[in-house]
Amino acid sequence: MKTQGTCPRCGSGRIIRQVQIIDRSDSGNQPLSVRRGTRTWAGWLRLPRSFPLDAWVCGGCGYTELYVREPAELLAADDLGGSPSPAGLVGVPPVAGTQPADQTRTALVIALLAGLLVALGLLAALVFLFMR
Repeated sequence: MKTQGTCPRCGSGRIIRQVQIIDRSDSGNQPLSVRRGTRTWAGWLRLPRSFPLDAWVCGGCGYTELYVREPAELLAADDLGGSPSPAGLVGVPPVAGTQPADQTRTALVIALLAGLLVALGLLAALVFLFMR
């Protein structure tokens, strides 16, 4: 639809281009996106990267196709350290019993931050008790 300018189902040329699709979750509305590859935060923490999707909709029959807004960036992110999947297929889950290094590192950071918060809470409690 995007390249031909006509609907592959009904042949209509009335195409509504680049419609944003909204995903609703507990945290509110956000653009529908795919997650692949990683981005580095603070030089050491690698987080999944999201790429927004746009829809192209046929005004005649309603047929809809989804396209990644920035496909070159998605490809570059995948080439630069995305979590590999079997045969390079996007969306294929990892083998059972394994955990990607990115998830392990993220879990470690979360555990360290939780420990720091507990220690700060204990310190605050001690300060409160001795200041009375």
